Amino acid sequence: MPKSKNYNNWIKENYPRRCEKCDYISNNPSMYHYHKKTHQPIPEGKKCDHGCGQFAKFCGTGGKYTCEHKFSLCPKYLTDLSERTRASWVGDTNRKDQTRLTIESRLNTKENIEKRKQTLKKKWGDFTPEQMKDFRHYARRIRKRAQQWAREQGHTLGQQTYHVDHKLSIFDAWNAGLSEEIVNHPANLQILEAKLNSSKGAKSSITVEELLKLINLNV
Repeated sequence: MPKSKNYNNWIKENYPRRCEKCDYISNNPSMYHYHKKTHQPIPEGKKCDHGCGQFAKFCGTGGKYTCEHKFSLCPKYLTDLSERTRASWVGDTNRKDQTRLTIESRLNTKENIEKRKQTLKKKWGDFTPEQMKDFRHYARRIRKRAQQWAREQGHTLGQQTYHVDHKLSIFDAWNAGLSEEIVNHPANLQILEAKLNSSKGAKSSITVEELLKLINLNV
């Protein structure tokens, strides 16, 4: 009979988890162990698996050896990809037309158009196109400065690891007419795990009045 697994010495690993050999961080166990393959030793004299003739310098997560840290930077891979793409599309007008019609049929039905309108209205209210443009510029500037603040504090940010979050959301701050200095005051910033920040969305965890009180306490 096969021996049963012994879980007595099993230790649960917490995520996000940093790679022992580099700065890679992942909150996904599968991706973390998949990444470890990139640190496997490269056999002596091994050439790039894409056929460029250069010596391999890295092992990709898929087990292929490459001459660059990303296989998409290998000149031979880029040439082959370009040729495959050209061959699959050039002269194939039926495929192009069918692809376009399929996308349009899925996205531009009356039901989907109305659903998108309702979603935008629920999220942003009755914004005019000009207001939307102003808000996007406002939000872009604020996010850039907030990320700079986080890096200066020694935090490592990543799409799947940690985010810098505004307690009073950028959207609520914009509606309140707050300046960028107030919105990006350290009292309004916090570092959250990616999953937690994504679930929080554009909601505020404090009010404008609470933020102003916090700023006054920290001045």
